[in-house]
Amino acid sequence: EIILAGSEPQNISIDPASENYRLGLITIGFITLLFASNSPALHSAFELSSNTPPVLLINAIVSFVGLIGVVAGSPLLGKIVPDPSAQSTNPDTRNNATKESAPLSSSNNALMRIVGPSAVAGTELGLWKFLGTTANIYGLSQTSSDHGAFLIQLTTLIVPVAQGLMGVPIPSRIWSAIGLALGGVFMFTQDPSQRDCATLTGDGLCALAAIFYATYDLRLFKWGKIVPTNELITTKMMTQSLLSLGLLFVLGLDETRTFLSDASMRDLQLVGAVSLWSGFAVNALAPYLQVSGQQAVGPARAQILYASQPLWAAVMSYIFLAEQVGFEGFVGGIAFLCAMFLAATAENPDPDCGKRDCEV
Repeated sequence: EIILAGSEPQNISIDPASENYRLGLITIGFITLLFASNSPALHSAFELSSNTPPVLLINAIVSFVGLIGVVAGSPLLGKIVPDPSAQSTNPDTRNNATKESAPLSSSNNALMRIVGPSAVAGTELGLWKFLGTTANIYGLSQTSSDHGAFLIQLTTLIVPVAQGLMGVPIPSRIWSAIGLALGGVFMFTQDPSQRDCATLTGDGLCALAAIFYATYDLRLFKWGKIVPTNELITTKMMTQSLLSLGLLFVLGLDETRTFLSDASMRDLQLVGAVSLWSGFAVNALAPYLQVSGQQAVGPARAQILYASQPLWAAVMSYIFLAEQVGFEGFVGGIAFLCAMFLAATAENPDPDCGKRDCEV
């Protein structure tokens, strides 16, 4: 209650939905910075080392460090980060969400009943994240960190289009922001200062990673409503780690032995530092925060905020890797800033949109 001089007492209430939305925006903004650092960090392992490390080795270490980070940090993060699956007090609502998010075939439904939704959800998300991370690291070993960061943002288009095809109403201003974001990607890829350090194969792998990451984001939005965050992310990281370690043992042991025998101490320190950062900050902390942040903001709107990642990645690449940005890159950056403005000033997502699936 606030009393002003010469006026009657007034009760001022805060809309919990608006507060939750603002907190979600802050969370997604912080996650964006963490994700933006991933491309320069991973690319530095290939650019600055005297002996190029195996992609599968870095992939496995990153995933394993992420698993350790989730297991060690989940007790603390569980007290700080809201759990979207616990916010529904109506058991019928959660049961209906489980039915809608679960696979449709009878065999998958039987699996859900046997092992539980957390195991099925975490395994599915871990598979998509494993595919995306593997393709992304392979791509960054063959292209510039700026190109990789921009091409990953094809998720900006994939996620809203997929939602729109499923009947989810997306505000027109968000579509305008998507167009500007994609225009920024196109302009940046035309930058002649990037052509000497980028390849078509590397760009294609980063674009493929964007498809896997977009699928992960969409499925995370579904599963995050019904599965506790701690169980979801822990199972996801376990699946991602097991798949990455398995791929290393099957295809990368000989290459790893050669690298470890020839690498200098500086190379090992660089690979270790990059793997620790990407594993803990990008693959453990960021996904944990992403569950609650994306539930509050909505996946389509979150993708527009994520679209600023290439700008921050370009700044980091310029500072740490001396990658240059020309006029085309500058124009692309302006387009992204405009897209961010449109997203930030768009109307709040409506949870009562009249559709079975709303944006939030």
